[in-house]
Amino acid sequence: MFLAWKEIKHAKAKFALIMAVVTLVSYLVYFLTSLAYGLASSYTNGVTKWEADQIVLTADANDNVMMSLMGESDYQAITVTGEKAKLGLFPAVIKQKTPLTSLDTREEVYIFGIEEDSFIAPKEIPPAGLSDNQVVVDASLKDLGYELNMQIVVPGIEPELVFEIVGFTEKATYQTAPIVYANLATWKQIRYQAIPVEVFSAVVIQGSVTSLVDSSVTAGELVSYEIQDFINSLPGYTAQVATFSLMIGFLIFIVAFVLAIFIYVLTIQKSSMFGVMKAQGISNAYIGRSVVAQTFIITAIGVAIGLALTLISGYFLAGTVPFAINLLFYIAITAGFFVFAIFGGLFSVRAVLKIDPLRAIG
Repeated sequence: MFLAWKEIKHAKAKFALIMAVVTLVSYLVYFLTSLAYGLASSYTNGVTKWEADQIVLTADANDNVMMSLMGESDYQAITVTGEKAKLGLFPAVIKQKTPLTSLDTREEVYIFGIEEDSFIAPKEIPPAGLSDNQVVVDASLKDLGYELNMQIVVPGIEPELVFEIVGFTEKATYQTAPIVYANLATWKQIRYQAIPVEVFSAVVIQGSVTSLVDSSVTAGELVSYEIQDFINSLPGYTAQVATFSLMIGFLIFIVAFVLAIFIYVLTIQKSSMFGVMKAQGISNAYIGRSVVAQTFIITAIGVAIGLALTLISGYFLAGTVPFAINLLFYIAITAGFFVFAIFGGLFSVRAVLKIDPLRAIG
């Protein structure tokens, strides 16, 4: 370690450039990983917040919750060990009611119709519940100027329905769009422009389904899905995750491999110096430890700066791009960098041990 650090301090410019390369490639990998994970999370945050195990849809919906339509008889037909909750889901566009700003504040959202006392309801719902003109929305809408107690409308509904924002909740997105939570009566007004019989889209289960048939009622054909299977069936989600996973996986491998080659070339360039050291009687073990230690120092400093730059970038880009931090991914990437770098160092040590002092000195 002493020899490794002394050489780094002696040749500051050369090692600064090397660390800059490690910093840039690690920053690239960390940043792209965070963007990919953030984009994937924005598809499923709203579903993940349920902390549910299963979801029940009608068979004719073909895995699409927006095409599923269920009634009270279907709800009664579902028996579970745990809890069950009704869910209405419908895509819509909202805008602020203020005429001067309404065009600039249009945003595509998903309306989640919920029962306020169910486990899928956000904690930010007022203790008194939601009246028919109150909603809780995703906090990302603040970036568009939406505020607490602000009035919003859903274009295309006649007569015009005006809703009041009574709360904001974090990380409530579905297929990258913000979620607007309303009670089931409000959801039915938006979905059908009227209040028909008791209808909703799906039943979310916290626990497990024991039966989808009840002899006392006439229910339609229902299908139960594990939550992860439901997430995988979201349009574009699986293709997106597979694409980014392959891209980042190959990027990590290529970058780490290039880093290993870089360390190897750096070590081989110092053959004459190692030859002099061996001629002076310094052992191969000491030289080998010095090479590995130097590799570790260079990688550690470069990776640490790259990770710090990623976190700083994420802080300033929050709300602009789907950036999300996953410590498990960061740990795996960091381990990959160190493994490949140390491997390059050990491979170069093998070459150093074969150096003939007389030939190296020339």
